[in-house]
Amino acid sequence: MKSLAVSKNVLRRILQDRRTLFLIVLLPLLFVLLYGYSFSGTPHGLRILVVNQDNGLASVRTAEVGRITLEVNLAERFIEGLDRDLFLVERDDKPDGAMEHLGKDGIWVVAVFPQNFSHAVLNEAVRAAGERTIEYQGRTVRLVPTETVEGPRATLGLDDSNPILRSAILEEFRTVLTEVLATQQRILSAEDILSVEPLYQGEVRTLDYTAPGIIGFAMTLITVMLTAISIVRERTGGTLTRLLIAPIHPWQVTAGYTMAFASVSLFQVGELFLVSAWLFDIRIVGNPAAIALTVVLFAVGLQGIATLISTLARNEFQAMQFLLFLLIPSLMVSGVFWPLEVMPPGVRSLALVSPLTYANNALRGVMIKGLEIPGIALELAVLSGFAVLMFTFSVISMRRQGYTA
Repeated sequence: MKSLAVSKNVLRRILQDRRTLFLIVLLPLLFVLLYGYSFSGTPHGLRILVVNQDNGLASVRTAEVGRITLEVNLAERFIEGLDRDLFLVERDDKPDGAMEHLGKDGIWVVAVFPQNFSHAVLNEAVRAAGERTIEYQGRTVRLVPTETVEGPRATLGLDDSNPILRSAILEEFRTVLTEVLATQQRILSAEDILSVEPLYQGEVRTLDYTAPGIIGFAMTLITVMLTAISIVRERTGGTLTRLLIAPIHPWQVTAGYTMAFASVSLFQVGELFLVSAWLFDIRIVGNPAAIALTVVLFAVGLQGIATLISTLARNEFQAMQFLLFLLIPSLMVSGVFWPLEVMPPGVRSLALVSPLTYANNALRGVMIKGLEIPGIALELAVLSGFAVLMFTFSVISMRRQGYTA
């Protein structure tokens, strides 16, 4: 009975605390909704650059009337068959230099169809399967195999930095090519006429893809938790109160906390990078200075978030709840595990306000693609603005705590 009385007392205090009650009710719903919307989507809106030089004509031999020319337009039929929800198709008429666009400005695929693509495919189909009959100018003729000549193949340049999107792109190309080839000869497959050239030669593993986001998430967890709980503990213990009534400006107090906890978080992140590279050989091909700059800017911004949480939380328990309220959306919508390209537009808009999204993109760009600082300028600009904004809010928050003291 005494245990029951203790339980009732604890539950009564929880029910009387509106902030705690709000978080208890909202957190599970938020987790389920974000999980469902983020992980149930399919890729869409992937930019693809197509160079189609195919004239659409095929010259084939017949047993009855000699060589004839057929208009089959296989390349164009393939392009038109691509899923327009999955791909944003852009065309170019210059094959030279087309592959240089791969992996830049959101270009995931560069597909080049040579001039005699239709001719090569149709003749290869006849050579593979033997004679076939068709209707030509009102009469039935038999197509016969020509001399064995390897025809030009379509070239598919693929940005394979994202293993999830890589599989979806290849599957779509194989499906559409198979449908087009079925009208000519089922014995051919997509691999017979398509030459895939991965940008990173298949060296990017799923571990490499998720490692930058995991490190960024670990940094968020460690930094915000350590800072918020420490400030709440010092405030409830009276240490912060004595500090704020001393002859020192709130911005100086905030800067001191920021430098101290940022130093700790940077040490921990450095430890994460070293262990990950040593034990798991994660891909790091970029400039370490670009990684360090990204981490520093992100760490400063996280200190501001932690200070704001410490202002809202009355105790360490509430600080942990607010921390979960921050971390769950960050983990779900920042592209750590699941790429932004598969998220619905509403969920993707949430990613645009999450600093972890930009830290994740910047780290991936440097670690996987080898981008230099100019290549991640947008992400660094956002993280810089976020750091300045959060530091300003931290000073205001610290000043309010000084007035309360």
